[in-house]
Amino acid sequence: MNKTKTYWRYFENAIFIVAFFYISWDWISNFFIYLYNTILGKGIIADIKGQIKTHSYNDTFMTLVWELIFIITLWEIGLIVFEGFQKEKERKWNSYKVNNIFKYVSQKFKATFLASFIGIFIPLLIKFDVFALVKPFFNYFSLFKINFEWYSWIYAYLVWELSTWVWHYAFHRVRFFWCFHSPHHAPDDLTITTAWVHFFAEGFITTFIQWIILSLAGFRYEMLFPAIFAIEVGWGTFIHASERSLKSGRLGFLKHLFITPSHHRVHHAKNALYMDTNFCTFLPFWDWIFGTLQPLKDEVKIEYGITRKLDTTNFIDFYFGEFFLLIKDIKNTNGIKNKVLIFIKPPGWNPQNKDHLAATVRAAFLKENPGLKSYTKQNFLKKFYAKKTLPKTIYLLSLILIFTHANSFSQKSRKVIFVIADGICYDNIIKQHIPNLQDLIKKRGFTQAYVGEEKDGYSQTPAISALKMGRHK
Repeated sequence: MNKTKTYWRYFENAIFIVAFFYISWDWISNFFIYLYNTILGKGIIADIKGQIKTHSYNDTFMTLVWELIFIITLWEIGLIVFEGFQKEKERKWNSYKVNNIFKYVSQKFKATFLASFIGIFIPLLIKFDVFALVKPFFNYFSLFKINFEWYSWIYAYLVWELSTWVWHYAFHRVRFFWCFHSPHHAPDDLTITTAWVHFFAEGFITTFIQWIILSLAGFRYEMLFPAIFAIEVGWGTFIHASERSLKSGRLGFLKHLFITPSHHRVHHAKNALYMDTNFCTFLPFWDWIFGTLQPLKDEVKIEYGITRKLDTTNFIDFYFGEFFLLIKDIKNTNGIKNKVLIFIKPPGWNPQNKDHLAATVRAAFLKENPGLKSYTKQNFLKKFYAKKTLPKTIYLLSLILIFTHANSFSQKSRKVIFVIADGICYDNIIKQHIPNLQDLIKKRGFTQAYVGEEKDGYSQTPAISALKMGRHK
């Protein structure tokens, strides 16, 4: 058995060496070819000129982001290899020195490069892309379809970020999903190459979850490529930049507007304060709304990785370890109910002890260190409800959707939206804040509106009235 393990580790190391040189060479050669073309006026300068001429400013932004990613990636790979040599600089060249350098580089990069290698070749074997698969009926669940005006793009990206927040939160808080996501969090040293580490099947599940949310919210498939997906992949890679490249990673005032490398370092930390926070990719909006936004605290130094003991050079444990532990825990748990609960409860849950849950550990830490508490969702929602701001906001957003996308809504869709809005809001909210609502509705293509009038024995709110509105043919 020990011989088998030894031979397997030799095999892992051999694959890692091939993957390391193959991927490094691919990145280095492409970078210098692009740089050479730039010098000749055909590379980045020509690309940006063409994008500006066609007013493709989103493409310009992403071109710059991807060039920065290229530079940071090559810088971090080279720097870690240099660190390995520096640690052994006092030793004479022999097999022991070479082995130590290899161990250092392997500890930093083995898991990321092998995972990337799998990510390159598995899709070639499994021709399965959920977004492509659902394209013909992408809007099957849609209550409406948004248009392509500028405000729709803002709405679309917020919906995209919401779908990202939902799947990301679920993959941290459901044990089975965590098995797929844990390899991404397993490295004990965050580098930009950590962005390559994903269980090969994870994307199939996350994309399916996102499709349901996007479809319900009227998101258009055409908005995915290249605009929104480019931001997701480009910025999502950039925020993995380590302290070696961007020391603080806060990016100055941008930390108030965007998810920065500093935010994402917090997300990858295993400290009690930082666990299960910062799930968004580009905009921190939904983290702020749901109370999962956690800035980096200088008093709490980041420790990367996951909480269980793990040798990051053991790829089988790194990549499949959480699946093995889940199966073991299910076998060792009594009762069908508890077996099912272990499958769907957060990591660390068991019937006898809830002390190892991330939420429990974090709450205990904040109780001992109240000065480190951030602006929580409890405070936020309490203030929101106290002034009836939340019902007002939901009602207004429902009406805005109807007004700006009148031609996209069916009568059934308007019924669903307004019934939900009426269920949580009050008619006097709208009468107070939008006195000319009747005129607005008529301008958007409706024939009549009952705003605050008595009809059929009860007061007509704008929402209830909207159910009875006809539309100009």
